[in-house]
Amino acid sequence: MELYQLKTFVVVAEEGHLTRASVRLHTSQPSVSAHIKALEDELETKLFIRTPKGMRLTEAGERIKLKAEAVLKSARELKLEARSMGDELVGDLSLGLNTDAEYLRIVPLLTSLGEDHPRIVLQIQQRASTSVQGAVRDGQLDCGFIFGEPRYPEICAIPLEKTRFFVAVPDIWKDRMAQGTAGLSDLPWIMDPSDNPLQQLIDPFFKSHGIKPSVQLEVDGDEVIRVLVAAGKGISFLRRNEVEAANRIGRPVHALSFDELSIQANFVYLKRHDEDPVMRAVIDHVKRCWEVS
Repeated sequence: MELYQLKTFVVVAEEGHLTRASVRLHTSQPSVSAHIKALEDELETKLFIRTPKGMRLTEAGERIKLKAEAVLKSARELKLEARSMGDELVGDLSLGLNTDAEYLRIVPLLTSLGEDHPRIVLQIQQRASTSVQGAVRDGQLDCGFIFGEPRYPEICAIPLEKTRFFVAVPDIWKDRMAQGTAGLSDLPWIMDPSDNPLQQLIDPFFKSHGIKPSVQLEVDGDEVIRVLVAAGKGISFLRRNEVEAANRIGRPVHALSFDELSIQANFVYLKRHDEDPVMRAVIDHVKRCWEVS
């Protein structure tokens, strides 16, 4: 039998559903079914009962799941032991960025990590905060940055800083700022329609200030929003460094400050990777770059 068959078996057992398991494993449902069938044939044991609601472990399947988890744990420990051998750490980690690399201090991170551990390679992907969490939980990413608290108990979070957002107003509407938020209500608001933790701040903000945006432009992506604000196409919520970047590419952009527009930035990874020496090295350098203990 192969380790990938055992991993498929455990994931199907955890999800109780072939489709959900295939999504988590990043493979097709027929492939998942084939892995399970091959394992059942080799063990000469029925592992699941197929029901209208999904997959349920048999009594034998329950016992074998415990053995499979132990084998997979031993395989992970063997990999960790190999990574720790020798004079330097060696390994690849995939890292998810939920916003621009400048804000997340990626260049200092790569520089610092490269100086101490030149054989650790970070493979970087750009995703939204919610997507980063899901990808870390499902094994698509090893670690990443998010706004807000983790949604899943198997994810560890290292607090980095309280990230503050501002209402960014193009120069063409600077006279409206004297009226406070009331003067901004009927202007076009540029919003990210994705499942973004920032929405936890925006909806209460609109409600507390009596804002009912008459025009909303839905734009997917921080960089595009920043460009549109700089071009005077609408107002939006930007961090300080994004306001400064917008000022460099267009007419002046003004920032209105509100105490309630802040959210925690976190670095996240799976709890079971806590003993991985390569992960520990990356965590240490993230903390160093963000100056957190």
